[in-house]
Parts: sequence; C-alpha cells; structure tokens
Amino acid sequence: MSTISALLESHLDIIAKKLNLPVFDENSEILSHSDIYLRTYILPEVTTSVDSEGKLKVYRGVYQISVVAPINSGKLRSQQISDEIIQHFPLNLELTSHNFSLYVNSIPSVYPAKMDNACYTLPISFNYRADSIF
Repeated sequence: MSTISALLESHLDIIAKKLNLPVFDENSEILSHSDIYLRTYILPEVTTSVDSEGKLKVYRGVYQISVVAPINSGKLRSQQISDEIIQHFPLNLELTSHNFSLYVNSIPSVYPAKMDNACYTLPISFNYRADSIF
C-alpha cells in the first residue's frame, strides 16, 4: 500500500507544483479553506493473486483527487484544474518502482461537485491496478 501511495502521490505532486497547489492526503488536517487545494484518497479493493503460489499479487483500487475551492469562488478555476489533472493521469499510464508497476486502469472522470458551508469540492476518480512479484 505504501508503494501505491508513493507512486500516485509523487506523480500528482508534479502537476500540483506546476499549478502551485498544496496537496493533502486523507490523514491531514486542513486549517484554512481560503485557497484552492487538492485532497487525495486511495480506496483499495481486495488484493488478488494470479498464480497458484500467491507470488504475483494484483492490487486494484480507486484513486480520488478532489479539487477543493472556497465557497463562492466560482467553479471555472476548479474545472480547469480538473482538466489538467485528467491530462496528467492518462489511461494506461505506467508508474514503476523496483519490481512494482502501477497502471491507470480507467479514464479519469470528474464527478458531480459537492458543496458545504465552506467549500466547493470537485472529485476526480480513476481505477488503478498494481502488479507485484515477491
């Protein structure tokens, strides 16, 4: 799981730095909602194996990146950021670390925005698959 996090988050950091946006994972406290930021979630599925010895493990899941903007700041900038993130994670993108490969397994999609008293949140999600031989 830590390798999956590292691969996805390091790739997201590239576009976040280009867009000058801070990134917070699901275990980070956000003290201010005055600027746009990205919030990430990794939603793992059941780990499987495709060989009888259980050495070739297949990790699947969903990576969600939420563009979070202050309420009443408009939606255009959030939509533009979403477009850039989608382009940065194309279908079949391969991210590797040693004997571990992760693939973007679906086209990233933007889902309906959510609003509360402080934030306008635009979620982007895609499926990933990671293969590991140990």
